[in-house]
Amino acid sequence: MDDLNPEITRLLRAKEARRHRLARLPFPEKVQAVIQMQRMAAPLLRSRGHAVRAWQLEPLTS
Repeated sequence: MDDLNPEITRLLRAKEARRHRLARLPFPEKVQAVIQMQRMAAPLLRSRGHAVRAWQLEPLTS
């Protein structure tokens, strides 16, 4: 990574750090993240003619 633009290097390091943070999440929080992604992707997929149904689970309460 030494010959990359400093901004690209910073972005790649931030991406790696985020992936490590997400990997350390407890399983229920990972499931909630998947549900959120399903909800975000649903309108786009529906506009392309796909039948979409996001999982329906109660939000986590701590």
